[in-house]
Amino acid sequence: MITALSIIAAILAVSGLIVLHEAGHMWAARLLGMRVERFSVGFGPVIWSTVRGGTEYAVSALPLGGYVKIAGMTASEEISADDQTAYCNKPAWRRVLVLAAGPGANYVVAVLLAVGLLASVGLPAPDGSSRVGELTPGMPGALAGLQVGDRIVSVDGKPVADWYALVAELQHHPGQEIELAIERGEPARRQLLKLTPKDDGGTGRVGFRPFTVSRRLGPAAAVVEGFSATNARAWDNLVGLAQVVKREQKAELAGPLGIGQELVRGARLGLDRFLTIVWNVSIALALLNLLPLPALDGGRLVFIGIEVVTRHRVSERIEGIVHGIGFAALILMLVGVTIFGDIARMLGK
Repeated sequence: MITALSIIAAILAVSGLIVLHEAGHMWAARLLGMRVERFSVGFGPVIWSTVRGGTEYAVSALPLGGYVKIAGMTASEEISADDQTAYCNKPAWRRVLVLAAGPGANYVVAVLLAVGLLASVGLPAPDGSSRVGELTPGMPGALAGLQVGDRIVSVDGKPVADWYALVAELQHHPGQEIELAIERGEPARRQLLKLTPKDDGGTGRVGFRPFTVSRRLGPAAAVVEGFSATNARAWDNLVGLAQVVKREQKAELAGPLGIGQELVRGARLGLDRFLTIVWNVSIALALLNLLPLPALDGGRLVFIGIEVVTRHRVSERIEGIVHGIGFAALILMLVGVTIFGDIARMLGK
């Protein structure tokens, strides 16, 4: 029963974040005078629908997110040049606001979650240090005797000052026995431990999470810190992405199964852990959709940027082809991450 409820909670959480993302696009489009033809919660056959203010609001059979249909947003539509309610006939700045409103909605949701957690049960957040957090049973870290709260001072004699330096150094020793200098307890006692990171495709894996601290604040301070904590987490994600691009750190991608598994695990551990993971996913969705990749909001913003700079709009046909190819590539990448990432991890490979 607990597992079933955890799975349902995970599905509803991810679907809810996607629906709110699409709702951001819809609210901005309506506010800026664009015609919204349909807003659907879910995909597939329509179970229920109603028309309000010229927009069809629908609930569909497959409850995995949702979508919004704004008139004139896809190249395949036949839109009159005189239709001033169509997205494609609106000034660039209005189209930019509509595109940015989706990621913006995810950002606002993340801030609200952070504020709510800070003002109630507390917001667990990594402290950025080289301390050991939750350990994965059966992985080298747990087998070597590491404990939650241990501070790793050096890896094979090389000092590590923060989490990123620690991860980078551990990843550089796949399948090699290394010596960790750690500090444990209060007052701190120096100890030496030996372990061999698991070789994961040429990257060392030890099996522990960042050490987290939980903060609780009054309502006013929670609002200020909610923004600060969300911005800090978004920045951490960007730093991690930059390190992957520079090949300083291997990408650790998670597909739908991986994200769902993490949410289920969080739901079993308690409401605060579950909502903290939802907070992280909401931030990730906001950043992901702003990446300048075809088919994403960021990719559409690139085309508007080209239009503003050149004073000429890119052919809708060409833009449609680029987004179509990009969408297919994203689907293939998602399938690949699911098969070779999520499923492989579940099978222990």
